[in-house]
Amino acid sequence: MEEVKARIYSGTLFGFFQTLMMAFAMLIPTFYFRSLGLSLATYATLLSIGDVASFIMKPTLGWLTDRHGERKFMMLGGIVFVVCLFLIGQTTDLLTIAILKIISGVASAIVFILILIYSLRLVKDKPERKIGAFGGVYNLGWVVGLSGLFLIGILYTVYPVKAAFYLILGVGIIWILLMFRFAKHYESPISAKLSFSHLKKIPALIVFKSMDLAMFSAFIFYLIYNASNTTLSLPKTTLVVIVETLLFAVSIYIVGRLSTPLLRRYWVPLCITFHLLAAVTMLFAVTTNLYPLYFLVAIFIGIAGGFIDIWIYTRISEHYEPAEKGVIVGTLGWSYDLATILGAYVPVVMVALGFNVFTALFIFPIAMLVTYAAFVRTTRKIKISD
Repeated sequence: MEEVKARIYSGTLFGFFQTLMMAFAMLIPTFYFRSLGLSLATYATLLSIGDVASFIMKPTLGWLTDRHGERKFMMLGGIVFVVCLFLIGQTTDLLTIAILKIISGVASAIVFILILIYSLRLVKDKPERKIGAFGGVYNLGWVVGLSGLFLIGILYTVYPVKAAFYLILGVGIIWILLMFRFAKHYESPISAKLSFSHLKKIPALIVFKSMDLAMFSAFIFYLIYNASNTTLSLPKTTLVVIVETLLFAVSIYIVGRLSTPLLRRYWVPLCITFHLLAAVTMLFAVTTNLYPLYFLVAIFIGIAGGFIDIWIYTRISEHYEPAEKGVIVGTLGWSYDLATILGAYVPVVMVALGFNVFTALFIFPIAMLVTYAAFVRTTRKIKISD
């Protein structure tokens, strides 16, 4: 029990700094790319370019943590992420930026998954509250990072955006030192085999999380890209993002406190419902250009994320043993890469077809609904056969 608490407490600390760094990594390079006058397609490519490589590596890395623990991999990935992200702001050469974006994106995605594995590996009994508390504090890093960028006035001119990469370096060094000092060792009593059988166990979970995150990615990335064409300036856009991340942190904490095995059956339908509300509200926001509606969209997306995260990680905690959670969570990590790719390119396809870029927000919850219907049907068949 003490080991479980120690991992959750230290993992929450590492996760807070990880999401803080991810907030920096999402907005500072995005504003930097925008200042370089990139096209929509190039912009989408630079946002998602590292995800193919991290997609390939995550299950294997998760398997390695089952055998060797997470500590050394977390620190190595953190160092690579911070250094490459910092160097992006030191050049305007697109080839160099693309290479650094690939490496930093892979490292960031891997460390994110490693911290999830590290923190939740030993969680088994009554997981909802543990996961809710971990996720709530963990994701406050987004709020602090985005609020800090807003308050220090980074968004107003090009030069502070470039200088903000030094903020990335400073916070990143603190984060790595904390992992070196407090990360716990883990010795697995058995070694899970690496195979695609793990993918067969969680296809619905991957779809749910991919679509949930794609909603966030598409909404945020293209809100920033189109800021000059709407009532939203970049500072106003950042406020919307802060509201979304704050509601997500609050939602996952509250849902974790309220969740029970009986109530858990409603979490996926509620997630889908809130995402559909977000898509409809966004349609009105685009057509009316009313600033408050963008906040409402952010609130709906944030709330939806709390429901699906509690459902997914509770299911993993209860159904899988500690010695195989590395490869399970690593495989689930594919959803984060898929979400970035889908969040970047589905809106581009919508534009190519003559629709508004935010029409893509309807596609993601519909995909979740279809998957949920198939999941429920399959689950019922399994229960009947048992």
